[in-house]
Amino acid sequence: MIRKLLLITALSLGIAFAQDPYEKSSTTPTNNVPTPMSEDDPAWTISIHPVSLVVLTALGLKSFYFTVERTVSPHVSVIGRPSIISFSSDYYDIESDVSFDMLVVGVIAGARYYVNPGHKGLYFDAQLQYAHMGLDYSDNDGGKATASANGFGPYFLTGWKFRTGRATFGIDIGVGYNIMSITAEGKDADDAEEDMESYASNGFGYDMNLTFGLSF
Repeated sequence: MIRKLLLITALSLGIAFAQDPYEKSSTTPTNNVPTPMSEDDPAWTISIHPVSLVVLTALGLKSFYFTVERTVSPHVSVIGRPSIISFSSDYYDIESDVSFDMLVVGVIAGARYYVNPGHKGLYFDAQLQYAHMGLDYSDNDGGKATASANGFGPYFLTGWKFRTGRATFGIDIGVGYNIMSITAEGKDADDAEEDMESYASNGFGYDMNLTFGLSF
């Protein structure tokens, strides 16, 4: 009896896994709403930020960040955006009594709601942004200090995404609130903390993105 039950269970599992979960049955009503992971609504989109990359590079900042978007339903997706930005005062080759190196590492996680199905057109984006900033500070008198800042905050954006084939173009803009904490140590800790406060502070901020990407 036990062997028969095991055999029936194994056959049932085999039939279940052999079926295509996305295959339309004859009883499934047809409509024009694209389903996730179809040709009309790709499962993944990976985008770069070319304008920000060009501008930051021109200002002497080395940056690397991109956005990954994953389809959840015809109207909803989730996004993730890791980022790394580094900067050194030596880039400008300016005679000064102080020099510093800065590194910023951040990550953004959010959810998007598209007004129309298919993950294109008008959308609203709710995000939680986090960033860690480190600063190494030194002067000609031998004074050295390190400072770090951690910040996070909610952001709300609205945007528009175009898609032609697998190519995508998007733009969004929004506002949020930053909550920062700063620490510093070393001989010139006060100066380092003051410099850090000029880059990171509590309060409202804005975010704007222009992206090009590929969907698949």
